[in-house]
Amino acid sequence: MKRRTALPMLLLSAMLLGCSGGDAADAFRIQGTVTHQGKPVPIGSIIFQPDGSKGNSGAYGSAAIKDGQFDTRNNGQPMVGGPHLVIVEAFDGVDPNPDFAPYGKSLGESYQEAFELPEEDTTLNIELTDRKRQAK
Repeated sequence: MKRRTALPMLLLSAMLLGCSGGDAADAFRIQGTVTHQGKPVPIGSIIFQPDGSKGNSGAYGSAAIKDGQFDTRNNGQPMVGGPHLVIVEAFDGVDPNPDFAPYGKSLGESYQEAFELPEEDTTLNIELTDRKRQAK
């Protein structure tokens, strides 16, 4: 289980390193919260992948999740607006093992959901348990 958790994080990190660029004028800030069973996710990552199947393209957006908060302008990368697949990896941060589980135990399978993100700075709140979300 722990090995399965480390691999997706490694792949997402590698993907982000290869997906940079784009016009900064077309990039927007997205910030918000990620909770699991009503509590802030201790640590994780969030990826904003433009949905090519719906005609959207551009650089991926990303952000680290810390204490339930994320912001693409703080330790992340702004993103383009439009249809996106949002991917979240969430961990408990307890008893990290640098070899197999550097962020602790996974809080479940990777979360992925389609979102229509506005072409402006925005806030997105995600609850991982019941997949409810609210964009402002």
